[in-house]
Amino acid sequence: MNRIGERIRKRREYLEIPMNVLAKGIGVTSSLLSQIENGKAFPSLHTIKHIADYLNTSVGSLIGENDTFASNPVISWEDKKFVKSNNNGATLYLLAHYSPLQTMEIYTVELEKESNSKGLLDNRRNGQEFCFVINGVVSVVFEESSHELNINGSIYFYSHDLKYFQNNSSEKAFVLWVLSPLKV
Repeated sequence: MNRIGERIRKRREYLEIPMNVLAKGIGVTSSLLSQIENGKAFPSLHTIKHIADYLNTSVGSLIGENDTFASNPVISWEDKKFVKSNNNGATLYLLAHYSPLQTMEIYTVELEKESNSKGLLDNRRNGQEFCFVINGVVSVVFEESSHELNINGSIYFYSHDLKYFQNNSSEKAFVLWVLSPLKV
């Protein structure tokens, strides 16, 4: 957490704002700001918000929201991030670190034998999707059609058309699922 002070200092210096000017602008003493920048004091969320606004950046940027994405973009299968599961035997995992700069979301859907993704996926999304079956036999069910995909089968579609995935195999199925929101 002491890196927040380093990020504040670097941003302030980049903008060529003297410490006393920033301190006065956010309503704290130069001494407190110096302690924050040197990792000897931790600012309140309220102060962080004022600093971010003054430095024309985001709170997320100051707290290091993008550090993991930028410094370590690799996620192993064992480190995938649980998102949610339903009562029908399906589980959704995120396969990439979050970053507000992303233009797509990458997931895996794990479907237990004879399970489906009803209630797991929100079909009110506005985007395009790509699904690739890693293991199993999966039906991709739309409002007016259904497509059965075997291992290594893939499908591309508009997000709002999807109703759910259905595992039709006698083993656990894995689907790679990529969502790219449309720009409005």
